[in-house]
Amino acid sequence: ARDIWGFELRHPQGDALPAFTAGAHLTVQVPGGGRRNYSLCGDPADTSAYQIAVKRDAGGRGGSIAMADAVLEGSLLHVSAPRNNFPLHERAGSHLFIAGGIGITPILSMVRHLIASGQDSFQLIYCSRDAAHTAFADVLSAPELASRVRIHHDGGDPAQAFDFWPVFETPAKGVHVYCCGPRPLMDAVADMSGHWP
Repeated sequence: ARDIWGFELRHPQGDALPAFTAGAHLTVQVPGGGRRNYSLCGDPADTSAYQIAVKRDAGGRGGSIAMADAVLEGSLLHVSAPRNNFPLHERAGSHLFIAGGIGITPILSMVRHLIASGQDSFQLIYCSRDAAHTAFADVLSAPELASRVRIHHDGGDPAQAFDFWPVFETPAKGVHVYCCGPRPLMDAVADMSGHWP
């Protein structure tokens, strides 16, 4: 997607990497010395590589620019072990995932885990500006996801934002909601779901 850079991180000697759980992130020491946290978006069952996606933010603090502009194939990066502050609840009756922009990264890992473990009781609402800003569109359009993924483009116009009220008007028993994305999206989801248990 536009301004999104994908990275595949492997052990320099080809060793297996520490296992991670869906929703986990790691800390990368970016060129220049800064440290940035990035969600793992790959399949948790694959310990041969970590996959991360970085949105190059020209107005940020420089970490994403360093990753996008200075990291080349074969670059050596210092990376922490994965840790998870956003775990998937394995006993949920079903899952509702809501992602905005680059916020798809931890959600994608969760979706991959559920599919790999044979759990198909989930829905994903993915909001982005337009098709060019839809990260992992190829993955999300896979046949096994077609009935579970709804992609909404707002064209960058807040008046065209996804209407979450029909989704949250009536609380759904046993459904766990996971949301990751820009602050306005997370605030909207929190506001609309405040009456849910």
